[in-house]
Amino acid sequence: MKTKTGWQKWLISYSGPQILTVILPTLSLLLSQTTGTSLSIHSQTVTQLLAYATMSPIAFKTAADKLEPATRELLEASVRKAVGSSTTNAQTMVKPQISLRSF
Repeated sequence: MKTKTGWQKWLISYSGPQILTVILPTLSLLLSQTTGTSLSIHSQTVTQLLAYATMSPIAFKTAADKLEPATRELLEASVRKAVGSSTTNAQTMVKPQISLRSF
């Protein structure tokens, strides 16, 4: 799955939340499978979800609001986990610095 390709941008901008109403439940099926071999599929799916949310946040939110609660919770949890882990990785890479003051 490649993210942010030209046809995806065009499709999202042209149809807005209607196409995402079809895509989001389909992607949630990929997220719901938690076998060891599907970890790369899971990460690619989350990357794709983040790309759609970035491309058209209003359409994404509108489509997500129409999802069943269990499906929406699965999408939210997966995205939060991915964003949280990348934030944690970025925070751990920053080394603490000591600032010396001269009086």
